[in-house]
Amino acid sequence: MDASLTGVFESRMRLSLAPRPADAGRVWSVIPLGGFVFGLVFGRWWTLLAVIPLASWILATNGLEGNVGTWVAIVLSALLACAIGAGVALRRLHGRRAV
Repeated sequence: MDASLTGVFESRMRLSLAPRPADAGRVWSVIPLGGFVFGLVFGRWWTLLAVIPLASWILATNGLEGNVGTWVAIVLSALLACAIGAGVALRRLHGRRAV
């Protein structure tokens, strides 16, 4: 193998990073579960406004190219809104049946 190519292949191998603990675990499930519990605990429709800080944070800190960061913020915010709404609806349904 040519000596000039050896350096190229070695540098590419060093670019592969080991996964971080947050990436290795199932951290993505925290958003819907946390949102559902949040909606279940508070039980008010105004809790859907909790989506705004999450979307703002994602938009402010994303390092993704183009509109991908915007799409990620929209999808994760919609997922959180659905989870909070399901928690609120379940709490209200349970409250109506208890009366």
